[in-house]
Amino acid sequence: MSIRVQAVGECMLEIARTEGGVALGYAGDTYNTAVYASRIAGELGVELDVRFLSGVGVDDESRRMRDRWRQLGVGDDAIAVPGATPGIYLISTDDEGERTFTYWRNQSAASQLFARADWMEELSADYVYLSGVTLQLMPLHVRIALVERLRQLRGQGSKVVFDSNYRPSGWPDVTSAQAAMTSVLGECDLALVTLEDEVALGACHDATSCAANLTALGVPEIAVKLGADGVMVKTRTDGVIHVRTNPRTAVDTTGAGDSFNGAYLAAKVAGFPAMEAAHLANRIAGDVVTRRGAIVPTQPLAPLGRGVSAGSRGVGRV
Repeated sequence: MSIRVQAVGECMLEIARTEGGVALGYAGDTYNTAVYASRIAGELGVELDVRFLSGVGVDDESRRMRDRWRQLGVGDDAIAVPGATPGIYLISTDDEGERTFTYWRNQSAASQLFARADWMEELSADYVYLSGVTLQLMPLHVRIALVERLRQLRGQGSKVVFDSNYRPSGWPDVTSAQAAMTSVLGECDLALVTLEDEVALGACHDATSCAANLTALGVPEIAVKLGADGVMVKTRTDGVIHVRTNPRTAVDTTGAGDSFNGAYLAAKVAGFPAMEAAHLANRIAGDVVTRRGAIVPTQPLAPLGRGVSAGSRGVGRV
């Protein structure tokens, strides 16, 4: 029986500036992670049923978007919101590959769905994956109900995976964002966060204090993404380990963290220890930043097998 992963969030119409004009696609942080988790699980030979739970319209664009999910190996758990349409965002990148976003999503199907709590009846999987962007679509009473639902699911054996993915423009203030993130992290089994986000939230000042803060919240496994410096992982059995990466020349950093999360999750389901999962996830994210778009085309990769030596991984204990 395959293991079920359910990602929760919003998939939008992505408009990306290019040298020749614009390119259209479908993307969104938790959706991107679902695509990469499915892709990497396939390369690892893991039976992973990756699904996406969101709000969609009943319009032609929503239909095309859902068709694309299935083409990329992501199951459709969407809930239709009559009269609504997908959100849209415009992405621009500078000469260093850093990106900026402009959103049109206030009345999107996902925003309307997550404004209420009844969608949680469809929330059920071996692994539930969500992010801070998911939370910013929900009013306070829905986030409170979500935390309770996550607690119930964990009591039934599910595991909760969370990436804070802090986007200030989606929150009234940093205090509201931090409170929402903390409430979910208290029901989290695996935190896949970015140091820059955690510092901006006021949760820490460096990777070590970030891991310590998440540990204090009760998170048993932590990966703190450090960009070109790799990732710091912490587990209850291995302690804190810095897994370095081979820096790549970035063309577009869009989707780098999402691809890391998907690869790490697929590797963990495959039975990889945290160090090897982080090494694999570094490789995938490093490849993604060399090409444009949140979801890059399927590419040939070096074998994703086990047993890479600690020296070649660039692993160091902290």
